[in-house]
Amino acid sequence: MSSTKAKFEAKFSTLSHNAYGKSGIRLTKVINHGDRQELKELTANIQLEGEFENSYLQGDNSTIIATDSMRNTVYVLAAEHDLSSIESFAQHLCKHFLTKYPHVQDASVNLVEDLWLRIQAKGLAHPHAFVSAGSEKRSTHVTADREGITVHSAIENLVVAKTTESQFWGFIRDEFTTLPETHDRVMATSVEATWTYGENLDKVDFNKNYETIRQLLLEVFATHTSLAVQQTLYAMGEAALHAVSEISEINITMPNQHRIAFNLEPFGKTNKNEIFYPIDEPYGLISGTIKRGS
Repeated sequence: MSSTKAKFEAKFSTLSHNAYGKSGIRLTKVINHGDRQELKELTANIQLEGEFENSYLQGDNSTIIATDSMRNTVYVLAAEHDLSSIESFAQHLCKHFLTKYPHVQDASVNLVEDLWLRIQAKGLAHPHAFVSAGSEKRSTHVTADREGITVHSAIENLVVAKTTESQFWGFIRDEFTTLPETHDRVMATSVEATWTYGENLDKVDFNKNYETIRQLLLEVFATHTSLAVQQTLYAMGEAALHAVSEISEINITMPNQHRIAFNLEPFGKTNKNEIFYPIDEPYGLISGTIKRGS
């Protein structure tokens, strides 16, 4: 392509948005408390927005912060930070990029924490031995610019199930409907909950709020007599808003992890609501955002 033609075509395009960063930064930190230790494991994803247009348009990298430098920044700042909460560390990272690099306009940091539980040995919590909490994660997404900062916290893949006190009936029945109504079924799901903080972030106890919300999600799921996943989802979110005044809203996603009753009649037996088989796909996906009332 000739240079003349390339310049002509450039007049009909514009770079409307740009962002770049480093993803999948794995971090392990051992925190010493004298007689015991903590194990923290995080995955960090960083995205920056700012005056980087010349790299896209001209190949001029004079304003580019190498993504390798972003990775190193995570490790260096983690060595200096107490990692008391992932929310505080994510804010620290955002503020660092905005302070150190004047041409950075927005910084976004997502941290996902792999959870470790202390092993119980001879009836006591072992001071430096841990067992994985499984697929459940704790995470935070922090965005910051030169005017303010926003913090979202989350629980990911909180897998729960109960064997009764779940119903689903009264839905539309037409020529496409084959699903039978039920007044007693297994209810299982993998909860993802994300809540948004308001102002006065310096006064927030992120760890306490995380534990409070997690426990309430479990308690409401267990004790709520469910007429629909939607109804239980709303009750869970409402309980979280009532208990934690610092959050303005909570979004919950609950995919149905179906257990289908197996037909034992061809084998001369009756299924007394005891034998099921799980299916992964397709599945119902229920979500909702519950906001604090005025």
